[in-house]
Amino acid sequence: MKFRRPPWVKPRAVIGLLVVCAVLAIGPLLHSDVYIHNLLTLTFIGIAAALAWNWLGGYVGQVSFGHAAMFGVGGFVSAQLELKLGFPMLIAWVSGGVIAGLFSLIWGHPTLRLRGPYFSIATIGVGEATRLVGTYWDWFTGGSSGLSLPMHHNLKFTLYWYALGLAAIAMAMSYALRRSSVGLSLLAIKSDVDAASDVGVSATRLQDLVLFLSGAMIGVCGASYGSYFSYIEPGDMFGFDRSISWVLTGVIGGIGTIAGPALGAVIFVLLRQYLIASYPQLYLGLYGILLVLVILFEPLGLTGLAMRVLHRARPDLAVTGVAGED
Repeated sequence: MKFRRPPWVKPRAVIGLLVVCAVLAIGPLLHSDVYIHNLLTLTFIGIAAALAWNWLGGYVGQVSFGHAAMFGVGGFVSAQLELKLGFPMLIAWVSGGVIAGLFSLIWGHPTLRLRGPYFSIATIGVGEATRLVGTYWDWFTGGSSGLSLPMHHNLKFTLYWYALGLAAIAMAMSYALRRSSVGLSLLAIKSDVDAASDVGVSATRLQDLVLFLSGAMIGVCGASYGSYFSYIEPGDMFGFDRSISWVLTGVIGGIGTIAGPALGAVIFVLLRQYLIASYPQLYLGLYGILLVLVILFEPLGLTGLAMRVLHRARPDLAVTGVAGED
């Protein structure tokens, strides 16, 4: 049976992703800078998490401030599976992601009936409640002492390629969700959930699906993050500032776009390293100022800025729609 390419899959997009991944994959073989190697690993994890958050916050329009709950659940479930049951690392990651996705449905299915700021406020409560439970649930999280994960030979170096693969999968899923017929349904839900339901779009089912996928990917990111540092603790994994970071990466890059959050994650990780080193007591406040400035002067983030520059250089692209949303 001959395979047929779906009409929404553009060959140049597939080739572009493969070329970028190939270049990044051979990068560590051409240099020996450990700092850059480790920084890129964290950047890839940040890209995957930012894209996963964007599936719900950008495509569905439900801005979540509680995704750190799934990050922490995925990280601690994966750690316990490795420590208590001896699961291989990658299987533990996937299992932790699935559990995190199911956990997101437990609180997300009822709260997705809320829209706009009401949903966002509800997610803050979910995130903080999960953090408190995690802090005092010593058996699961180790409490304030946290958990130490198994350390394998050359693990941190190898995790570079695992994190790159995770980011590539998240990018491919972002493209599929945005370009396919599912993406059109999500746009309808984002514009008006009641009107979308009236024309036959299964709003509840699609929102639950996107929430599960988003939570599962965030959970896998939490598991990979824990393996990278070989140590996790509730204050870090469930912290509110972690949820804020994904909102900020989306705003910087362009919420609702395909590649915007990935670009925002790159800038955010690099900026975070600099601010923590230079202004450890002020960096959260500086994040807030940056968020306000971007919203005031460039609501579509760097993607919107690039589209405006492209429109000025090639007005015909905007007319024909080639400029697109990504």
